[in-house]
Amino acid sequence: IAKLDRTQLIRIVTNLVMNAIQAMGDQEHPRILVTVVADGDSVKISVADNGIGIADEFKDKIFEPKFTTKTSGMGLGLGMVKNIVENYKGSITFTSQMGKGTVFTVKFPRE
Repeated sequence: IAKLDRTQLIRIVTNLVMNAIQAMGDQEHPRILVTVVADGDSVKISVADNGIGIADEFKDKIFEPKFTTKTSGMGLGLGMVKNIVENYKGSITFTSQMGKGTVFTVKFPRE
């Protein structure tokens, strides 16, 4: 329902799911929900977690290359995801609450 390169789509979803897994920390009941929905003229992919959330001071930097809050990794993941999404004329947004979790939403135009 959307025209995307399979490898790029796998990169997007894998990166968002890996970030969600890493956000779990010592969460007693970890939960990650991936949904794909046709939404009007768009295809919407959401990755939701009940992890630690993203602090307000980091929200403006989250898609910047080389930005990371983790002790390992190069901080390239979300910047790369945003670049791929925008190359396919899509958008990526997120909502997050500290201690409650984060939802990343990717939208692509329907074909």
